[in-house]
Amino acid sequence: MNKLIFRECKSGRHQRGAVAIIVGLSLAVLIGFAGLALDLGQLFIAKTELQNSSDACALAASRELTGTNSNQLAIAEAAGVTTGTRNRVLFQAESVAVPLNDSIKFSQTLNGSYGTKDSLTGSELLMKYARCTVNRVGIANSFIQVLNVIPGIAILPQTVGATAVATLAPAQTNCALPVSICGVALAGRPVGTWLEGAIGPPGGGGLTGSFKWIDFTPPTGGASELGATLTGSGTCTIPSIGAQVGQPGNVASVADDWNSRFGVYFGATRPNEAIPDFTGYAYTEINWPSRMNAYGNFVTQRTANNPYQGNAGTGLNVRGSVQNNTFLRTSGADRRLGIVPVVDCAGFASGSTAPVQSWACILMLHPINNSPGGGGGTGTGTGADRMFLEYLGAANNPSSPCATLGLPGAVGSAGPLVPVLVQ
Repeated sequence: MNKLIFRECKSGRHQRGAVAIIVGLSLAVLIGFAGLALDLGQLFIAKTELQNSSDACALAASRELTGTNSNQLAIAEAAGVTTGTRNRVLFQAESVAVPLNDSIKFSQTLNGSYGTKDSLTGSELLMKYARCTVNRVGIANSFIQVLNVIPGIAILPQTVGATAVATLAPAQTNCALPVSICGVALAGRPVGTWLEGAIGPPGGGGLTGSFKWIDFTPPTGGASELGATLTGSGTCTIPSIGAQVGQPGNVASVADDWNSRFGVYFGATRPNEAIPDFTGYAYTEINWPSRMNAYGNFVTQRTANNPYQGNAGTGLNVRGSVQNNTFLRTSGADRRLGIVPVVDCAGFASGSTAPVQSWACILMLHPINNSPGGGGGTGTGTGADRMFLEYLGAANNPSSPCATLGLPGAVGSAGPLVPVLVQ
């Protein structure tokens, strides 16, 4: 009997030992799976932090790829490293490392071959894309490493990386005005130049000289589309380079539509339908005899929301209700700065359209005479037989005042080049 009891007690001790082993292994597995979630969460956060760094690095580097400096890759690399290392990783505990001569590489095309700055000697100016890769090696596993107690399992420290590619692309712009500038008129002209156009007789309202009215969708537009473009937002879906523009048709009412952007309303134009600029202050050779660089003063007048100052000071013969500075301040918008197509006007010699060569930023300087009789080109002098626009440079120039927000534009945008993530 005693032997039986002893044998049963010994068996119970063996069972209790087996249970302890099973419980221990189960706890290790349970802790391991809990650690898997926690450690993966840590790696995911590290990945997000590194992505922020690589994005910033690539954007900063691509900003320098203008194709105008033979040392641009060295400058781009320095900008990328400086910006990338300002980010932090591992719950913001340490700075991201962006090693020189390895982290930032360049290519002519998005899917082309990428190389470091030192490997691209002789082709620096051709590089258009910057790729930045950052890594954090040796990230310790805080919990999941307990699974290493299980035979055959060896969980080592982890490496996390992130890559981004950026380039320069045209930004969003103000919508285009229905005026085209002849490319030959801009040859050698500095920013601030006044371009002069000749206004046709009353009832016709055509333009010749350095620029002319145009239709962006020939031959279906004409006068009604031209007027709607001026009183509306402009043409925001702009044609691509090489597209044919022109053939505006009769534009007898264009003066009233054009003048609404100066806060001067007459005829069918209404203040609640046609938005003015923040200022209607006008510039002609009478009050601005230098016929150059009125833009700086325009900014001053716009800040004060000064209205059109009247015919006596400008030599114009404009009629209509002139809105005051309160109306311009509360109802105005960016309406006198706009982009216009630069065209090969030789096309107009043999037809009614011409191809778009590029895009320019211009300032609308003054209203057009609309008294007496309605329609542009009445009386004599400025606003009657000629009008002026101020050339403010290429629309894709980074200093162009025609850019809006600096955000990337759609395909075909003509604004200043801005860094854009593409991968």
